[in-house]
Amino acid sequence: MDFDRDKFKLLVHYVVWKTSDVEGFGATKLNKVLWFADARSYEVWGRSITGETYIRQQFGPVPEHITEAMGELVNEGPVQAWSQPFYDRQLIRYSTDEAPDTSAFTVDELGLIDWWIKHVAEDHSAVSISEKSHDFGWRISLRGESLPYKAFLAKRIRSPREGDELNWARRMAEEINSEE
Repeated sequence: MDFDRDKFKLLVHYVVWKTSDVEGFGATKLNKVLWFADARSYEVWGRSITGETYIRQQFGPVPEHITEAMGELVNEGPVQAWSQPFYDRQLIRYSTDEAPDTSAFTVDELGLIDWWIKHVAEDHSAVSISEKSHDFGWRISLRGESLPYKAFLAKRIRSPREGDELNWARRMAEEINSEE
């Protein structure tokens, strides 16, 4: 799926609208909702919601266009941004009183997005949800690399046992390499 810039911007606005009054919901949690909603959409429907590219950064996947989209939302007026002390650091917060247009989303997409908003807002700190996004796919990529949506499906499994399993794995690897 190609990146849908307008839909991504609407998604950012929607998440901010739903979390404006949620204490401790800042930029880190926003990025996690965006990542998990897009990646889980890929898992469920074979396509992401927005087609956004996510970049492997120190604290997890970050949408490639988040700074640009948020800057536009702030400059155009529907979203306000500020920084506030939160424990031992500064928390970047966002709010809006203006409901976003949700017509670009299907009912199922909104349901998935709402689930991730609720889950991240109520069940996680920024640290704990960051740990969840540091899955095997994230750990094996390099900082600055784009993360394909299927990266979150990567799991560390045991090595094949000597004999038939190892021989099968080698044959499969050779077939895959010869196809590329």
